[in-house]
Amino acid sequence: MGHDEVASASGGRPSERSAADQLARTVARLRAELDEERLAAPARAAAERARGVLMGRLGLGPGAAQEELQRRANRAGRTVLEEAWAILGGIQSSRVARTPARQRPDPLPEAGTPPPTPSGDPRSAFTSSRYTSLHRPSPPCPPGPGGARTSGGVAEELTWLLVGQLGETADVDAVLLYTSAPAGGLDLVAHCGIDAGIACAWGHLPPLAALAPVEAVRLGRPVWLSGLDKDGADRVLLGDRPGTWASRAWLPLHRGEDVVGVVGFFRERSDDFDTADRALLTAAARACAGCLSPAPAATWPSTVQAVLDTLYEATVLLVPVRGVEGEVTDFRIEAAAPASVDVAGRTGRELVGRRLLECYPTVAGTPLWQGYLRTLATGEPYETEPFEYHEVAAGVPRSSTYSVAAVRLGDALVVSWLRLDTADREVQRLRRLQHLGNLGWTDWDLVTDTLSWSPQVYTVFDRDPELGPMPLDELPQHLFPEDVPAVGAAVRALLERGEPVDAPFRIRTPHGTRHLRMVAEADTDAEGTPVVVHGFFQDLTALRHGEIALDEAHRAFSTQQRSLNAEHILAQRLQRALLPVPEEPLELGGVSCDVSYLPAESSIQIGGDWFTALALPDDSVLLAVGDVAGHGVEAVATMAGLRHGAEAMALSGTPPHRLLERLNQVLMNSGSATATMVLAQYRPGEGVLTWAQAGHLPVLHLRGGRAEYLERPKGRILGAGRDSTYGMCETRLHAGDRLFLFTDGLIERRDQEIDAGLADLARVAERVATEDCTTVAAALTQALGPANPRDDTCLLCVRVCA
Repeated sequence: MGHDEVASASGGRPSERSAADQLARTVARLRAELDEERLAAPARAAAERARGVLMGRLGLGPGAAQEELQRRANRAGRTVLEEAWAILGGIQSSRVARTPARQRPDPLPEAGTPPPTPSGDPRSAFTSSRYTSLHRPSPPCPPGPGGARTSGGVAEELTWLLVGQLGETADVDAVLLYTSAPAGGLDLVAHCGIDAGIACAWGHLPPLAALAPVEAVRLGRPVWLSGLDKDGADRVLLGDRPGTWASRAWLPLHRGEDVVGVVGFFRERSDDFDTADRALLTAAARACAGCLSPAPAATWPSTVQAVLDTLYEATVLLVPVRGVEGEVTDFRIEAAAPASVDVAGRTGRELVGRRLLECYPTVAGTPLWQGYLRTLATGEPYETEPFEYHEVAAGVPRSSTYSVAAVRLGDALVVSWLRLDTADREVQRLRRLQHLGNLGWTDWDLVTDTLSWSPQVYTVFDRDPELGPMPLDELPQHLFPEDVPAVGAAVRALLERGEPVDAPFRIRTPHGTRHLRMVAEADTDAEGTPVVVHGFFQDLTALRHGEIALDEAHRAFSTQQRSLNAEHILAQRLQRALLPVPEEPLELGGVSCDVSYLPAESSIQIGGDWFTALALPDDSVLLAVGDVAGHGVEAVATMAGLRHGAEAMALSGTPPHRLLERLNQVLMNSGSATATMVLAQYRPGEGVLTWAQAGHLPVLHLRGGRAEYLERPKGRILGAGRDSTYGMCETRLHAGDRLFLFTDGLIERRDQEIDAGLADLARVAERVATEDCTTVAAALTQALGPANPRDDTCLLCVRVCA
């Protein structure tokens, strides 16, 4: 804010201009120091504390306490945050120095916590006090509320100057300077004219509408209170003595369109603030606004933070901090990815709210800084070549190589960087290894009783990171009872004897059972007593589920295999009993019949191939070959029915084509299967072969050393339809002629058309049949080579005698 603005706002009086000028210069000088005094008080922490109060008072679990908090807020017509602050406001604030764990009284158990166990019980192995140091030093006492914010220093110098300058011109007796907290409410950053007790009690103002400073921020305009019995009747007043300051003014601190805080001016006199006083206080408030960073909108930084939480790379959201003349003097970190780290070792969300030059002081004035400013001004993305960055961490100078990229997002910058050092790449690999292997490391310092978990361990245990690492004493509550003794023995071996352990166990989580693995080793002192434990936990749930599924599949397969083997043995026995294969050729009514039958190579593929050669009462001969679809006992049973049915009907004088029609009706009525068949009747007295077929391969006729396939009569497979009809053909045979009736297993080969198989059979039959063989069928089958291993092979070779 320039001097002219101060002069105009104050009416141009010399004394007022001098005071405003001095304020502006002082604010510019103290801007950076004052911002460091800001302490964020996130609303989530307030809600967590209120939930803890309800858990302690009512004996509720975390989920029930959250529901109770919501119910109270709804009943009172407040938001959850307002109700949380209302609960916390009723608690007597007291701070006590912490004592070592051995000297603290045992806390009251929460609802559902199991009672203490005797030392002989397996659960006693999980008592962490058995393994931690007995001489742990007491931790330092925590600072009082508002500690560093209100102690004498640069923060107080500004408010002291405001009281000194404005006390003479506007009778101001006290000043309070608040900044907007990122998650709502106001934080006291400086004060003058009030005692430390009041500053401590009102160090943070919750976002309650009844508070005048909150109202000023919410409305974006001043709230003037004079005659507090009238203007303050419906308000919560700051301070324990309302009559001390009879008139008060709360002025919002604007930076552009944002309200970044509020300043309060208190007076003992009760009269109204006149026009001159209001102008001077307004000018002072404008000067104070220059020292505060703009408060980010409540939604988009949290949205950006949610996105950054998913990234492996170091990335931050930077909001510019501008000086009195509007120039960018620094950047404020409003969101940060977990991999982001500064020179002090702060990571991720620990960086939120801090200044860029506080975290990376040597960036100022560098080409990198100029690149940020250029991107903010033009919107043009900025990316650096790898460069050396020199920093001092923990007093040790160090150089690292980085590459940085920045893009503009609204009036902010999104900046990401990649550390190119080998060690950092190893850290990145380790982080990805933990994620891919679903494992995370853990360390436990037994001397200081400090337990550390990597982020992946929280995922493994399905635990909220805000709860912190799970103490050893809590572990039995999540274990399966039958796993407690084994895990307890492993814990004792590790923490008492310093032995490495590798122990599987199971835990119960809100999302079901998890199978975990613990691998750990201990560092011991000179006496062999463990002092530090290092290890990792791995989630083996998916692997275990796979093993269980594999075992179940193996058992099911074994059961099925036994069932199939039993079925195979039964089918074999049935087949041998119902379809005996003669070892020598059959001599029947003027023909000699030679049979070759080869079962499938597979031990479970017992098929339904069959044959018959039967002398009939009229001196004719029945010749048939068939193939039932399918395998196993059902196929064998269907084969037996077809074979015996064909023989029975042939004995009654039924001609071949009528016989097929009746067998088709039998299959249609049973609905059991389908089948192919070739059926012939040879009358030796006439030398005539009468035959019919049902979807079967043709009959091969060999005469004078030349093989030809007989033309098939019409006929579709058995069991395909009730309206099926079958034709019949007659062929005259001469002495020495040969007929070959066969199933498809004889000619089918992988990667070969069936016509090629038929041609091969005819060619081999011409050669084999001319040889002096008594068992032509077996010789022909062997000459054709390996048959289909998944199908039976049946061949009936018929020779017409002289």
